Amino acid sequence: MSASSEKILPWMSLDDPAENFHLASKLYRWISDSSSAMYAHDLINDPEALASFGVPSANYPGIERYALGSSRWGSRVSEVLRNRHSAPSFSDAPVSFQDFSTVLRESACVTTSYGRGAPSAGGLYPIDCYLCVNNVQGLPKGFYALAPATAEVHRLPLEQDPRKFLQESLVFQNLAEHSAFHVFFIASMPRLRVKYGQRSYRFALIETGHLAQAMIMCAQESGLASCAVGGFIDQKIDDLLCLDGVEQSVLYSVAFGQPDFPGRTAA
Repeated sequence: MSASSEKILPWMSLDDPAENFHLASKLYRWISDSSSAMYAHDLINDPEALASFGVPSANYPGIERYALGSSRWGSRVSEVLRNRHSAPSFSDAPVSFQDFSTVLRESACVTTSYGRGAPSAGGLYPIDCYLCVNNVQGLPKGFYALAPATAEVHRLPLEQDPRKFLQESLVFQNLAEHSAFHVFFIASMPRLRVKYGQRSYRFALIETGHLAQAMIMCAQESGLASCAVGGFIDQKIDDLLCLDGVEQSVLYSVAFGQPDFPGRTAA
């Protein structure tokens, strides 16, 4: 191939604004409390503090308003959505390997017939799933990587205790006490950047949300509890998995387990 016919990829500045934002928004143990403590204290202890923000609404005065019609309640999807809530805690009962497999297969595994159970920009699948497994029947405690194309989980040669690791890594440590398994979503940015440039970071965040929601809905249908977790010490996860924190880095996570209080609701 001649030099003139070679495809030249767009040049990317090393000072990528998305990378700067990703680094600036990470949590660190020594600053996580100080950066949000006063706001959290106000919201927890002052009932009027949260109300001061008003009712969430896109309000456009003067525009005609039309009330929505009644929903067609009764489908499997609507039932799952109505029953879903973020579990504040989990029971210490194990999760069956069947339920564990269903959650991962239906949401995150990639098949030739229907792809993945969540949309992916360009079908590039840049989000990898790593798991801390503590109480799944038939599966040894430890750290695992999901191989989505072969529907397998590969145990990683790590000596740390997964329960202790979660307790040290999560801001809200109660979520680590009895969760059966915890999924961390890792973005591999080069897979996206080769096609989407600086828009890649936005697509990575969107896809992570889609993938987490798919897992949560599968868990809900299987009778499992879940809680989406954005409060974690980024560097501990990146260091454990030998990620550089920029080209590959953790974006999000979800805790799963058996319900503790079936009638209790949360956000």
